[in-house]
Amino acid sequence: MEQLLMVAIKEEGLIPIVEGSMVVIVGRRGCDMNFVAQRLLERLKAYPTMYEVSEEFVARMTLMRNLEGTLRGDYKTLVAPLFPVIFIGGKLVGGLDQLIDIHVTSKLIPMLKEACAIWL
Repeated sequence: MEQLLMVAIKEEGLIPIVEGSMVVIVGRRGCDMNFVAQRLLERLKAYPTMYEVSEEFVARMTLMRNLEGTLRGDYKTLVAPLFPVIFIGGKLVGGLDQLIDIHVTSKLIPMLKEACAIWL
C-alpha cells in the first residue's frame, strides 16, 4: 500500500512539497479530517503545509487500492481512500489513525523534534 501511495504522490507532483516541508497533510478538498489532523499538529506548535487533491486523484487512488486487494485475492473487501495522508520529515506517517496512534503512544513529539518541526 505504501509503495502504491508513493507512486501516486509522485505522479501528482508532490514529492518536492513533501521533501521540502517539515510536516505535510495531503487530503481531499473540504474534508473535515484534514482539519482534525491540522488542529492536532498545530496544538503541538507544528504548522503543516496543507495540500488538497482533486476528486479525480481520490477516485484513482481508491480504484488502485481496490484493484490491489482483488489481485491479492480479497474479493469481498472494498476500501475507502486513505486521506488525509500525513508526512513528517519527508517520511510517510500514514492516515489520521496512525497520526493519533503515534501521538497517544508518545512518539509524535520526538518525531516532530527530529524533523525540526517543533522546538520544545
